[in-house]
Parts: sequence; C-alpha cells; structure tokens
Amino acid sequence: MQTVKSFLARHRQLFLTLLVAAAAVLTAAWAGFDLSQRVDGQPVYEIVNDEYSRTVTIPRAESGTDSATGLYQPVPIKAGQRIYGVRLNLTTHNWAFRTGTLFAQLLDDSGAVLAQGSLDCITIRDNTFADLIFDQPYTAPGQAYEEEAYDFSHPSATLRLWYTAGDGWDLDHLLGIWMSSDEGATVTRINASGTRETVRGTAAFQYVVNYSGSWSKLLSAVLGILTVGAVVAGFVLLTRGARLWQVVLACGGLLGLAFAVLTPPLVGPDEYTHLAKCYQQSSALLGQPLADENWNLMVRPCDAPWFGTQTGDIGIFAYKETFEHLGDHGCDGAATVSSAAPLTADSINNTLYLGQITGITLARLLGLGFHGMLLLGRLGNLIFYLALAALAVALAPKHLRGIFACVALLAQPLQLAGSLSADAAVLGYLFCFTALCLALRTRPARPAELVGVVVLAALIGPAKAIYLPAVLLILLIPKEHLAPRRSVAVCAKVLALVLAVVGWAKVNLGAALYAARDVDTVGLTRAGLALALAAAVLGFVYWKIRRDARKRNIFLGGLAAAIAVAVPVAFYKLTHMWGGLTPEQLVGSIQENGDSIYTYSAGYICRNLPNTIKLLLRSVSAQGAQWLQGVLGTALGEPIVYPIQVSWVLGVGFVLVLLAAALPKAGETLPLGRRTKAGCWAIVVCVIGLSFFTALNWTPINYTTLFGLQGRYWLPVLPLVLALIHHNRTFAVQKDAERGAAFAMLCLTSLVILQGAGLYAAWQMPS
Repeated sequence: MQTVKSFLARHRQLFLTLLVAAAAVLTAAWAGFDLSQRVDGQPVYEIVNDEYSRTVTIPRAESGTDSATGLYQPVPIKAGQRIYGVRLNLTTHNWAFRTGTLFAQLLDDSGAVLAQGSLDCITIRDNTFADLIFDQPYTAPGQAYEEEAYDFSHPSATLRLWYTAGDGWDLDHLLGIWMSSDEGATVTRINASGTRETVRGTAAFQYVVNYSGSWSKLLSAVLGILTVGAVVAGFVLLTRGARLWQVVLACGGLLGLAFAVLTPPLVGPDEYTHLAKCYQQSSALLGQPLADENWNLMVRPCDAPWFGTQTGDIGIFAYKETFEHLGDHGCDGAATVSSAAPLTADSINNTLYLGQITGITLARLLGLGFHGMLLLGRLGNLIFYLALAALAVALAPKHLRGIFACVALLAQPLQLAGSLSADAAVLGYLFCFTALCLALRTRPARPAELVGVVVLAALIGPAKAIYLPAVLLILLIPKEHLAPRRSVAVCAKVLALVLAVVGWAKVNLGAALYAARDVDTVGLTRAGLALALAAAVLGFVYWKIRRDARKRNIFLGGLAAAIAVAVPVAFYKLTHMWGGLTPEQLVGSIQENGDSIYTYSAGYICRNLPNTIKLLLRSVSAQGAQWLQGVLGTALGEPIVYPIQVSWVLGVGFVLVLLAAALPKAGETLPLGRRTKAGCWAIVVCVIGLSFFTALNWTPINYTTLFGLQGRYWLPVLPLVLALIHHNRTFAVQKDAERGAAFAMLCLTSLVILQGAGLYAAWQMPS
C-alpha cells in the first residue's frame, strides 16, 4: 500500500493531466455526437414535378443491378446543378415492408451511370415521400442559372427505379410511385422478364439539392481538437509555473482559431462592413482598382457573390460550404467585378485593421478563394490581438495579471479576434494602455514604456469615440515614475493627451457635430464664455480675500447662493432651447418600416429628459441580460441578426471566475488611493455613458428601448473595473486564485465553443 501511495504521489501531475484530458475529450465527444444526431443526414429539396393523380408499379428485379429491369423516367437537370439524390412519392398499397431494397440510378443518354443510390424498403411509408441519397453527388455540366426552369420536353438524363425482394418477401405485394396523368410525357417500364411497355405521365419527385451528410463530424473534430488542446495545454502550463502571458498566447491562440472556424462567414459582429474596408485597403496595397463608376467596390470574380448580402447564413449547410471551398485556390487576383458594397468614402483607421488587411492581402497573392481569404484575414486579426493581449498581461502589475489574463481569455474578446472585427485591436490597445498605466503607478517607466504609453494614447484617440476618456488614465501615473525629469514627464502626458484628442477629432468630430445638430451652439458658447469669465473674476476675488476669514465666509456663502440660483436657470434653459419638433413633423417622420427619421440627439434629449429617462429604464430591464451576454461572450455572432445564446449557466460561471480573479489575497497592499479609485470610476462611468449616448443617436425617437447598444462596447474598461474591485477593503481570498481562475476561464470558453457549434449548426433545421 505504501508503494502504491508513493507511486501515485510521484506521478500525481501525470494522472491529473490524464484526468483533465479524459474529461475534455469526453465532453468534446459528447458534443460532437449530440450535434451529429441533430444535423446529419438533413436534405434540402427542390420540386421538379408535384402533380400526381395515379400510381404506377415499379418493376421488381430478381437480384442486383445486372438486368435492365426498371422504371425509366426522363428528367431535366439545370445547368451546373448539383444533385445529391431524389425524393419520390411512393405507395406501398397499404402494406408495411419488412425486407427489400429500392434502387435508383441517374443515367446519361448512352446509359452510363452518373449517380446511384438505394433505400431500405422497411423505411418506406404508404403515400409518403422518401429520400434516395446518391453515393456521390452529381453536378450537371454548364454554367449555373438559378432562374432556369425544368423542361421535361428536353430531358438531360434518365432516372431508373427498381427494387429487389429480400427473404420473406410476399410476391403478391407491389411497390408503386405516384404519377401525373400528363398525356404528353411517357415513362418506360422494363419488367424482369424483359417486357417493355410505355406508360403515360410523369413521376412525382423532387431533387435533393443539398445534403448535410456527415459534415458535422469534421466540424466537431476540428473544434474538439482545438478546445481539448487548449484545456490540456492550459492545465500543463498553469501547473508547471508558466507565465500567464504564455498561457494567453498559447491557449488563446487555440481557442481563437476555434472561434475563427466556429463563426460562419460574415456572421461575426459587423463583419460585412469590416470585410469591405479591409478589402478596399488590400486592393490599394496591391495596386488594384478600388471602385467602378458608381463608386461600388471592385472585387475578384470569386468574391463577388459574397458582397451581395450584409449577413451570412448559418446552419450546417453554411459549415458544409465553408469546408468544401476552404481549399479553393487559383482564383484570379485582379479586382475586375463590381460588387454591391459601396466604397468607403471616409478615411479608414488602418491601425485597427493591420492583421485583417495583412491576411486578406496574403490570401489574394496566393490565389485563395473567398473562404480561405476570410480565414486568413481572421487569423491575422487573431494574431494581432493575441500579441497585444499577451503584452498587456506581461506589463500589468503582478497582482493584477490574473485579471488581464482572464479577460483576454474571455469568450467575447476571442470571438471578436476570431472574426474581422476592428474591436479586437481596440481591446488590445486599451488592455495594454490600462495595464501600463496601472503598472507605472508602482514603479518607474523604462524608456520604451515612456514611448509606448504615448503611442498607445495616440492609437486609442481615433479608435472609437467612446474610449477617449480612458486616455486620462495617464494622469494617474506619478510624474517621477514617468520620467526622471519632471518637465519630460509633463511633456509626455500633455503630448499623449493632445495626440489622442487630435486623433479623436479627426475621426469623430463630424459624428459629434451631427449628434449636436439641434443644440443652441451660439447660446452655449456665450454661456461658456460668461462662465469662464465669472470663474476668472471669482478666482481673483477669492485670491485677494482668502486670508480674511469673515470675507471668505461671505464670499463662499454668496457663491453657494449664486450656484443654487444658476443651476435651475441653466437646467430650464437647456431643456427649453429652441422649439423642437412640431406635431406635423412627428407624424410625417414615420417611414414605411415604422421607424421615425429623427433619432435622439443632444438637443432632443435635453428637451425631452423624462422620455429619455423612461427609455433608458425600459432598456435596462428589457436588454440588460443581453448587454451582460455581450460582455461575457455568451451571445455569439451578430446578436441583432441571430439570437444565438448559450446556456446562462456558462454566463454565471464567467461572472464568478472574473470575481475570483479580481479578489485580492489577504494581507496584500492596496496601491490605489481613494482619489485615484474615484478618478478610475469616473473614467468607467464616462465610457459607459458615452456608449449610451451613442446608442441614443442611433435610436429613432418613436422607439421604446435603445437600438444598437451591445455589451461588447464595455469590454475595454472591464480590466479597469476588475482592478478597482481588486482594491476593495472588504473581501479577500486566503490563497491566490489567479491560476485557477485562468484555467476555469479556458474551460468555460471551450464549452461556449462546443455548445455554440450545436446552436449555429442546428439553426432552423427542417423537422
């Protein structure tokens, strides 16, 4: 017994690793099995002839397929059409088969077999359509034309049907097919004896134009290997003392690749828009024409069909098409076809698309098809995000690295990184900037870090309008930590803020002016100048009387009274500036889709504060759960289009893991002071407030809830929120939980991927 205990103790790590691997493999295997049971073998039909009024007996052969026995139905096939099988309306004459096999062959003019399939007769039900799936799909020659109609007067192939009896077959029992009474069409029936006869009419049948087959197994295998690899690798790295940034880089890469495979084409958040921007910049790099005379984006011929819709399809057939065409190559790299996507007139912030543009350009140089190009673009985005996320974890203070690692491995950031979304780069920039600012509160900056904090501030400014307040984190860095010379530190902070504001104004000033389109700018400017002048005068007066206690008290009392009067007056002026919309304008603003042409603007909000507050309160109750899902990543793809939501249990798990990573260890020093924490909370509130204001600008005034607000907009400040929770003085843990939290995050994100595959693939499957 002692020997066994000693053996187990020596190999404890190995056994735990094997246990984790076994659990991960079993979970992935079960998810794959469950998916295959739901989506495999699903057909898509196209009606060829749906008129029938009588039945005709299908000839029975003695055995096999050697003879010419069968019912021969001439059939038309569209040019370029792929056929996976046929669906026939059969009759068993109120009899249940126990044995026998129904065969079908698709023959050309010379009698050569183009495709063939069989069906066990025991599955046939009386007066019910039954599927015969071919062993291999058949694709008709020629260019496909979807509008082409089936023409029985010019058949392009012949469908041969016959069946054979098995042991125990009742020889008096027959199998038939429903047919129309069309006198102008004929089918030929050759019996087992060789007797040939002609029958008037056309069989009732449909083509199986798509078939899911067993494609789910490939999807499950790819996702299973990636998720199992991430969980096992994470367990090994975390238990062997690897650094957290290494875990983010290795395991985040595997899970991000899984998301790149999991998300169907153009289903990622706003992916169509991001694709058009990246494609445009790629064409500029390659020296290709950007637009036609109508200012529509020029694309390669193989890419043109994908620029006709703004949202991709989901379901098992979307995965099937992706895997079938992922290896396409030899595509013409010249952009010679006009697409439905308009050319982006505004300047594109290329710093948000470095990875995507690189991947798409490389794919076009290699001649890859659309799906290969999309995957390389996603992988370029993923690599760029992982590099920034790992850098953020490495830069963060030691006691906060678990927070940044867990946020980086959260499902939502990895989903964004595994698509073409520009939000991945935004997250990377803000994660690095936040980590660096928090780290430099406790230690002096290296020269590279001094440059880095300025560069990151300059990148954040034009990234997205709502994140400009986050640049103020640079003010939390003590001057002596930023640079040895005080003047250099001050210049660095001023330069960072100026660059951020200039970049923000260059990209977002137009949108900001539009949001304030109905504000009394002249009145506000005058009020601002008057307020500034009054502040200067009051400051001068206070400076003169500051040493006289009696005069100072009188001054402060008068100032308080003036403020008490000025605030209601200012509030009244703001809520009554200009006249607003007339009833005629409100009625006439409703479009055919029911939306008003007017949206919430700064002036409308001020004039209608009660309605705005009501809308916000209704939005919190109606959409709050969706916002939380958007932060965590438990809502996949573009939630406005497809409500793909994984189990709420996983969402609860994510919240608990983030809180576990955020709680400090007992006895840990808290470097953030009260004023610093207040400033950080103010930054968070400003970012969230700006996100609400931006969503209001998208919301028609006749809506009762906000339009377009998503929780992922708050992800960039999530590490800062968790860092503030970490510096609480109420709750703590006895043992550091950052490594356990990181492993739990890997497991939860893997479960999101596995469950998401089932939700995506089984979406709107036929019953």
